[in-house]
Amino acid sequence: MSAIAGIHVLHVVPTLTVGGMELAMSRVTRALANNGMRHSICCLKGEAAIRSRFDASVGIYCLRGRPNDPMLPLRLRRLIRRLRPTVIHARNWGAWPDVALARLTTRPRVPLVFSFHGMDRPGPMPPRRRLACRALAGITTHLFTVSEASKRMLVEDVGLPARRIDVIPNGVDTGRFSPSPPRPERRPLVVGTVGSLTLVKNQGVLIRACARLVAAAIDVIVRLAGRGPEKKELSDLARSLRIHDRVRFAGHVEDVPAFLRDLDVFVLPSAAEAHPNALLEAMSCGLPCVASAVGGVPEMLEGGRCGVLVAPNDPAGLADALAQLARCPQRRFELARAASRRVCRQYGMDRMIGRYADLYRMVSRAEGRAAAASRAPKAGEA
Repeated sequence: MSAIAGIHVLHVVPTLTVGGMELAMSRVTRALANNGMRHSICCLKGEAAIRSRFDASVGIYCLRGRPNDPMLPLRLRRLIRRLRPTVIHARNWGAWPDVALARLTTRPRVPLVFSFHGMDRPGPMPPRRRLACRALAGITTHLFTVSEASKRMLVEDVGLPARRIDVIPNGVDTGRFSPSPPRPERRPLVVGTVGSLTLVKNQGVLIRACARLVAAAIDVIVRLAGRGPEKKELSDLARSLRIHDRVRFAGHVEDVPAFLRDLDVFVLPSAAEAHPNALLEAMSCGLPCVASAVGGVPEMLEGGRCGVLVAPNDPAGLADALAQLARCPQRRFELARAASRRVCRQYGMDRMIGRYADLYRMVSRAEGRAAAASRAPKAGEA
């Protein structure tokens, strides 16, 4: 990684809660700070719930904006002028419009990077947002997303030019998320997932699949790690299906590797994803994985060679996949080994950090050259 000292990145996020994008950002900032890059974070709404995940050198600023707050771009503009970053990085749609507006009236113009990490709800992007994305792309220095599938969506559904969009997949710390030693076959089969308890994560499908397994006399326990607004609905669902004694809500889990290593199978039942960190971490821990074929998941699992792909919102299909794995320990072992090797080859943390460093260095230099050219005397001027 070539020198990056002198670069100061202002990361702007809609919220700073426990989420895959936010936790990945904490790992990126920590790694790049060790190489001399400075970082600040602006949280547009709410408080910094994961402040402790960031190095003490990272300044965190909470603007506590309200929905459709017309003053938010002005307050963000003042923060940009005070911090004087060399790069601004807006993460996901919730940060992009306000950052772009704030940047338009700042001088000198700071290069703006926008990254797309996925939708906050299932379904297509609303037409109004697609129009706004096309307008915002025209005033943004660089765009990237975390999977080839997300790039195709931005090109085919939103209408952004493919040449403008880079792909930087998420990475995982393969040292921290490492496989556990082999253990004897056990009963019941323990399946689980990690993610916020929200509609898009779709844990209800896993609970319904579990009920089908129990009806087929397959001894199974489901463990759900995470918090969120769907907790009561999911609990009520388990009770209505008479499997509440088999569904365990772990809440927020600090030691995610330990939680994963105690599973027999990892399940990602999401209705929409871009490049889910939870799946990467499970693969890195050497778990056999079953996941919805959405977003970047098929490319992560190599079209099914490193895990089992199922249709989204299909409890019967998920139950069938889990039943086959429950009956075949050898198949679980083969998928676990393939998943771990895939992560080590393609999704290591160092690979991702290097791509981020290259990007920030590139946009800093490009903007610097543009600024120098604008200050140079024109032909015929003294």
